Amino acid sequence: MLRQRRPARTFSPLRQPVLALCLALAASPVLAATSEAELAELRATLAALQARIAVLEAQAAAGTTRAETPKAEIAPQLDAGPGLDIAAAGDGAAHFGIGGRIHYEIYAFDRDLRPVTGGSEFRRARVQVEGGAAGWTYRLQAELSGRNTDLRDVYLQRALGDSLLTIGQFKPFRSMEELTSSNDAALMERSFNSSAGLFADRQWQQGVGLLHAHGSGSLGVSVFNLREDNTARNEGWGSAARATWAPHLDARDLLHLGAWWSHEQGGRDTPASAIKPAYGGRRGPEALLFEGAAGSGFMQRSGGLELAGRRGSLHWQGEWTRTTLAGVAGEARIEGRYLEAGWLFGGVRGYDRGEGVFAAPADVGPGGLWELVARGEQMHRLDRTGFAVRRWVLGLNWYASEEVRFMLNLTRGQDDASGDEPRQLALRAQYVF
Repeated sequence: MLRQRRPARTFSPLRQPVLALCLALAASPVLAATSEAELAELRATLAALQARIAVLEAQAAAGTTRAETPKAEIAPQLDAGPGLDIAAAGDGAAHFGIGGRIHYEIYAFDRDLRPVTGGSEFRRARVQVEGGAAGWTYRLQAELSGRNTDLRDVYLQRALGDSLLTIGQFKPFRSMEELTSSNDAALMERSFNSSAGLFADRQWQQGVGLLHAHGSGSLGVSVFNLREDNTARNEGWGSAARATWAPHLDARDLLHLGAWWSHEQGGRDTPASAIKPAYGGRRGPEALLFEGAAGSGFMQRSGGLELAGRRGSLHWQGEWTRTTLAGVAGEARIEGRYLEAGWLFGGVRGYDRGEGVFAAPADVGPGGLWELVARGEQMHRLDRTGFAVRRWVLGLNWYASEEVRFMLNLTRGQDDASGDEPRQLALRAQYVF
């Protein structure tokens, strides 16, 4: 009976240095004179080497090498504040984030001719999710304040070289004041040359936009219908274009020039709109400058010029606009302007060159930052006298951190048609996450 041949025993090349060390120690005459402490140290060294060899042999059996990245380094990456950002394993091409904002405001009025009601409200309570994969990104932003839940930014985006394609609901590219985030605006209320007056609450529209960022500025073009998610479907449409140029920009100084144009044309079921600036502040009295037509009779053409800048802690911005609107009784021409200036004590206001708008302070610091801001503005009809509104606002801001800001605004308004001159004191507590 033939005995089965036992396979030849193999030795790992990693064991050979250890065996050579053992033989050398056994044959050395110095070993006899070695103390017990030195022997114990040598045994510990040998045990550590054998344990390391066992780990390396196990990795070799599993098909791994030293060049491979340990699993701990390719786990999903978490960033927990503010908000929550999760990046997928590997190159991070897929990511997901949760964030939002809370703006709580309190109003008190010094009434004049028209009755108004003070009080408090959650001006904004928004939650948004955003992320991306395979070259596309998305954002879904829901407004929870008020009686109904409304959608704000809801879109898909894709980078095309130096350009960014946006499909969905977003702000058309018009007016620096309109495009500046409410989280970063220096005053609580936007000027009349925005959806707070000129665009009659048409702040978000559904369509397609392309924003190209060049070396010293940006160019944005958008085509959209006249519908936000909480309004009825209609066949109205619009287009807008905006160009910005920052010929001088560094860490402290800035010169910004901009121009924009917007055309909106009504269609079937397009709702009527009216230019009614709230000259006395948020929830204050409104002045009706013009009431537009509904349906296919609606038409609005608007254009504006922008001038903004900063020099260290000083920052300023202003816009001049001209608008032509169609109404039931004919057309109206409206002109608007504002000038705003502020001083950020110990800080510098941020600026986004790609979007051509101001941003939050670049570095708040552990002690926070104080800011003093003032704005004067006017809007009036060119085709009829006596239809004009004015507003002066003085603001004091405290940036407690990059996430928390408190704002105090004192507003005085004037309506030439009625002679009403109310005043308002408003306070906001803001948290961005």
